[in-house]
Amino acid sequence: MTTLKLITAFLLIAFYSCGQNIAKQSADPKVSALSNKIIPLVKYIDNPDSCKQALLYLDSATNIDDKCFLCYHNKLMFLYSLKQFDKAVEAINACIRIIPTAHDLYLTGGILYERIGDTISSQKYFQKSLKILNSVLDTMKVQDMNYEMLAGNKAINLIMLNDNKIGNELFKSIADRQQDPELKALTLAFMNKSKKELVEMMTNVQHSR
Repeated sequence: MTTLKLITAFLLIAFYSCGQNIAKQSADPKVSALSNKIIPLVKYIDNPDSCKQALLYLDSATNIDDKCFLCYHNKLMFLYSLKQFDKAVEAINACIRIIPTAHDLYLTGGILYERIGDTISSQKYFQKSLKILNSVLDTMKVQDMNYEMLAGNKAINLIMLNDNKIGNELFKSIADRQQDPELKALTLAFMNKSKKELVEMMTNVQHSR
């Protein structure tokens, strides 16, 4: 399991909560064209010049449409690669401005604030994420398609809020239920990690050589 796969899985989390909302957005053709230009650059995520070029396209897109959720969210992987975490905070807060009820965005924001050393803001974001998550999980059954992913997000929030015991127990229960070997390994990779280790795992998109 490469670090890139870990962060890719993490970044894709946002599309569970936000998928229906972003699907309804009517994109400006110019914005769509600019956004599409990043597609061939994703495979060069470990190349700083490619990341900078992708960000230029996305910045141009958000200058035209400051409600383009995907544009802001797609900035994250390139900003992570460049280790520009202060700008990544700005991008995730733009996502939250557009969709303020998505638990996963607050989780990402908490991780980013933790990365830049703003632990006061990070704790507020983890608490907000957990509050929204609990209200969603209370309406779901373990058999529901997205339950495991949301439970994993809850476990991360708990660990980041210093409730390591319950967080790791939750990860173990998810892993025990998981039939897919790769997803099981992904879940286990998050277990028994310190807050610092989790933050580094989830903000590092460099390819393994």
